[in-house]
Amino acid sequence: MTRATVARARRAVEGRLPGARSHSVSGVVEVFSRRLAQGWVSVPADTPPVRVDLVLGDLVLSSTHATHGTGGARNGREEIRSFVFRVRDIWPFLTRSTRVTVRVDGTPLPIAGHGMYRRSRRNGARSLDELRELLDSGHVLTQEGRIQLSKRLDTEWQARVLDLYTRVRAVLRDDFELDAFLCYGTLLGAVREGGYIEHDSDFDAAYVSRRTDAVEAAAELEDIALALVRHGFHVEAHPAALHVYDQGGEDRVDLFHTFFDADGVLRFPCGVAGTGTMTDAEWQGVRETEWSGGTALVPVDAEGLVEQLYGEDWRVPKPGFVWRLAMTDSAPEAELTTEQRTKIYWASFYNQTHYTSGSTFFEFVSAWPGIPDNVIDIGCGDGRDSCAFGTTGRTVLGVDQSPVGIENASQQAATRGLSERVSFRTCDVADVDDLGRAMDQITERAGGPVAFYMRFFLHAIPEDVQRGLMAAIDTHARPGDFLVAEFRTDKDAAMAKVHTKHYRRFQNAEGFRDSLTRFGFDVLHFEENSGLSPYKGEDPVLCRAVARR
Repeated sequence: MTRATVARARRAVEGRLPGARSHSVSGVVEVFSRRLAQGWVSVPADTPPVRVDLVLGDLVLSSTHATHGTGGARNGREEIRSFVFRVRDIWPFLTRSTRVTVRVDGTPLPIAGHGMYRRSRRNGARSLDELRELLDSGHVLTQEGRIQLSKRLDTEWQARVLDLYTRVRAVLRDDFELDAFLCYGTLLGAVREGGYIEHDSDFDAAYVSRRTDAVEAAAELEDIALALVRHGFHVEAHPAALHVYDQGGEDRVDLFHTFFDADGVLRFPCGVAGTGTMTDAEWQGVRETEWSGGTALVPVDAEGLVEQLYGEDWRVPKPGFVWRLAMTDSAPEAELTTEQRTKIYWASFYNQTHYTSGSTFFEFVSAWPGIPDNVIDIGCGDGRDSCAFGTTGRTVLGVDQSPVGIENASQQAATRGLSERVSFRTCDVADVDDLGRAMDQITERAGGPVAFYMRFFLHAIPEDVQRGLMAAIDTHARPGDFLVAEFRTDKDAAMAKVHTKHYRRFQNAEGFRDSLTRFGFDVLHFEENSGLSPYKGEDPVLCRAVARR
């Protein structure tokens, strides 16, 4: 962006701002929403880091720096430097008369669409005096826009999260011979400030994979996630990290995977904001250090890694740092796939969710006249409905890709004395050969018709996997066999969900009915409606189908 472009942009913005006036600061707050304030300043290229303040009335709530590493573009003598504040928690402390400004050297920047200040549309339930008291007691505005006690002062949180990290670290060491060391914001705080960054929100750790292939490194992360689940942790899988909690807990450790690629360069799937690199020849391993009342691992060359992660200006605090603006490199080829994240999600879900009775769909199907005495429960999860069918005297085979789900299902069947009638096997439905062997197992031992049972499964698999599944059913189904299914439809897509962190594919109900007919099934019952399976305040729109060949 040239100086002329910057000047035109500033004049254009100021020209449409009510009450705007000329001032010495060249810059603008382009967005000021309920969640964030984002903008830029234009300065000579050799200017030191520029401090930007978020001010509520006369209260300076937070300060950040617009620096070289925040997405700016250089052209000639001018440099555009961007900044961001997350502001989601400020509104309860404001009245409609409170002026919120973003200032550089005490001078407000124009705010697009608002003028030289922003106001709340309503009076909040609290006051600026209360906010002052919170700040005086050590509270800060975090990088996520929360008002919370500084992580430097929150010793109870420090003790809890260090204990969590220590136990996660033990799993990586004992099960995989890998070292989990401080990384990202936690490492930055350790190197720059000798402790936690006050506005941070979590604990960051990483390990260096022994794999040099990106896909293999992601597969190793999947294995680690499943191991953590087996050890009793709750794990949320993101493309480039695992969020690890104790079951029912709120504290978390973010675990990142790194690897040296074929050229010996240390790569970060989650990305870096620096321009330098570290090679396997330069990597000196990790060392133990005292940390927050205990110990932790840090890289031997901690400053070198921090510079790779955050750039040459890592010593400058930036509470409003936004990763997507600052990132200079990443390794997306080593991210977890949707299928891998889904597998981890269900493993963690089954490890902490237990049912003692069948679903409403089971009750509906079990009462249907003529439902066979042999059932293959496809996507059985923790065996909830498989065991429920077993209590009716039916013979059941439950299949699921989740080893954790199958293990829990087998234990449940044994506990309830159903092992002779109800069995389980791990099976990835996407593997058509393995799926075929599972279907052979139930059809060969069945003395009569079979029910192919699928509850909340079809919307959890990709379209191509469903095509393969339906083809396998077509191959194995005999006259008199049933196909029964319940799944979310496209009419449910926009509705609120209790569980939001796993893959769903909403499909057209009538299209599914047509496919049943094409595969030679007579549709005995078909409905698309809510009220079929309410759950914790959620009432999804489902398709419920019963068909017989």
